[in-house]
Amino acid sequence: MLGAVISLVPFSAGMAWTWMQWAVGLRRLGHDVIYLEQVDPAWCVDEHGRACPPEVSINRDVFAATMQRFGFQGSSWQIDHRGEPLAGTRGELDRRLAGTDLLLNMAGHIRSDSVLEATGRRVYVDQDPVYTQLWRAVYGKELGFDRHDVFATVGLNIGTTATDVPSCGLDWRPVLPPVVLDFWTEHDVLTGGRFTTIASWESFGDLLHEGRWYRGKRASFERVASLPRRVPDQEFELALRRQHPDDETLARRQGWHVVAAGRAAGHLDAYRNYVIASRGEIGIAKDAYLAATSGWFSDRSAHYLAAGRPVVAQATGVEKHLPTGTGLIAFDTCESAADAIHSVNGAYQLHSRAARELAAEHLDHRVVLPAFLEACLS
Repeated sequence: MLGAVISLVPFSAGMAWTWMQWAVGLRRLGHDVIYLEQVDPAWCVDEHGRACPPEVSINRDVFAATMQRFGFQGSSWQIDHRGEPLAGTRGELDRRLAGTDLLLNMAGHIRSDSVLEATGRRVYVDQDPVYTQLWRAVYGKELGFDRHDVFATVGLNIGTTATDVPSCGLDWRPVLPPVVLDFWTEHDVLTGGRFTTIASWESFGDLLHEGRWYRGKRASFERVASLPRRVPDQEFELALRRQHPDDETLARRQGWHVVAAGRAAGHLDAYRNYVIASRGEIGIAKDAYLAATSGWFSDRSAHYLAAGRPVVAQATGVEKHLPTGTGLIAFDTCESAADAIHSVNGAYQLHSRAARELAAEHLDHRVVLPAFLEACLS
């Protein structure tokens, strides 16, 4: 069983692609997969943005359409905090949950007692490394760790000597975001196009630990804001949401093209087409991921690589775990980012091919998921 959020407004098609590649990948490996989303009534709105019951909300419509798109109608439920389904009967859901071997609980999203107790083994999959550990160890936030048996993270250095972030006394198992490669079938090598990124800025507050601040994505962007001026023959684009009022002004003043994230990620096809139409990704990570040398790797970068689009990304320590230099290039300064863009543009076919090969070798669901399941069940 997979528990994650899809229907939160504004809809993030990129996150939907991420969760559904987990689900589809597991199903293709022969597993009986149930997809579950626990709905907070406070999320739920109608088409005019007005609060409404979950059963008649656009959240419900988005969820149902996504499940149908990926063939999970009949194997997916939205539930409330008591585990009651928004559609269908409790008895039907209980019968499907009976004997469930494993719950992959993304960021501990599923908290319903009836669901947790029906599952043989519960895996907390950390999607916000550094924040997750500091929220618990430093700020005392209750995250439901005690309801889980296994702990995994996309921060590949969490729980190792490569980072000073506290482990909360847990054994964190690293996991890369799996991709279903035929969702991102190879396309013709581009002769033009922009380097793009889709960003939600300041979604988390800044954290302080042992005299050091761990900040959001805006702080990271400021370090590379002048990139268009350093590479004047290459266009760059930000698809933004949750920005400060002056963010667009800051970016445009430095030469960035800026679009609303809804245009790039407002629905599944728009997001996929946006990635494929990009020359590559300019990956900007939250400052916390950089400051902590967390080894964080972006699920969005995985999508670009799978589509054969090179990724030039801020160095988080993931370069200890994935090959970099061709297809995927890590940078730590604006100058080194400019050098990386020049390198990609000077041999674009080579980098495009290497991006796809990296995805096939390291991110393919047939590579990531079997090893991950074995680690979770051992």
